[in-house]
Amino acid sequence: MNTEHLAYILEAYKCGSVNKAAKNCYISQSTLSSIIKNVEDEIGYPLFRRTRTGLSPTPEGEVFMTHAEKIIIERRNIQRIPESMAENNNLSIICARSAFVLQCFFDFKKHFPCENSHDAFLEAGLRENLRTVVAQKCRVGIMVLFERVIPKYIDLADQYNLDFKVLKRSIPASVMHAKTHPIAQKKEVTLADLAQHPFVADAHIDYDDTLAILGLPDKHNFLYICDRGTIYDAVRKGGYVSIGISIPASDAALLGCQCRPIQDAEPMAVAFIHSRNFQLNARENQFIRYLTQRLEENYPTVSHPS
Repeated sequence: MNTEHLAYILEAYKCGSVNKAAKNCYISQSTLSSIIKNVEDEIGYPLFRRTRTGLSPTPEGEVFMTHAEKIIIERRNIQRIPESMAENNNLSIICARSAFVLQCFFDFKKHFPCENSHDAFLEAGLRENLRTVVAQKCRVGIMVLFERVIPKYIDLADQYNLDFKVLKRSIPASVMHAKTHPIAQKKEVTLADLAQHPFVADAHIDYDDTLAILGLPDKHNFLYICDRGTIYDAVRKGGYVSIGISIPASDAALLGCQCRPIQDAEPMAVAFIHSRNFQLNARENQFIRYLTQRLEENYPTVSHPS
């Protein structure tokens, strides 16, 4: 057994088909079938059940895939050691889709220009965010999440040797809607109001970590979209609403939208993750400080009298 064979087997697991996986891996179907059989013979138990519709993992196979994926990730990490240790000031960030964080990124680059930098800013759901940092495809992950799920992601980060630090708590969850949307006529917006209207969300969103917390059933009228521009179009022109942390009113106006707090929604937070295998470079530290400052300015902590 070698790590390349593990990668092929994982692809068969994800595809549920030897034929599809073989094409994706650029090997023959017979070669992949032989690899699976040889590994099964070596470990002494079957990984898959063969059915008319393709492959389905055995219970032992499910556990095997979990460990195999960690091995593949660590192989990538080993291959990228020189890259991770390189002295540079590039920003390599993956973020849960957030107009606020993206604007902070643009503003940071404007206020603190860096010549010859090769920066990257990707967007994905929370789990994909974590997987991307674990695989060292991005060095820093910015997570916008409900406070309720913070312990869950702290545990996941620890399992994969990541540092998890909360930058700001108690951020009101807000709804984004068109200026002409019926919700715009309400003095206050509640979760019950959201349930009355179609909802647009990022295609990579994690239902249990987001929409379920809002009390929206999985049979609700959802539209899942992969890019930010189309989400804005769905809000402006399609009568959809979306949620997240608010953006300044001036920015929302440029988009033809409004952002308003949801009165009875649970609070949200912003956190960041990075691998414990390396230290943040000077510019990464500077960006995290800048983002923290902007979060404090835009979502000031409200002190309640005792």
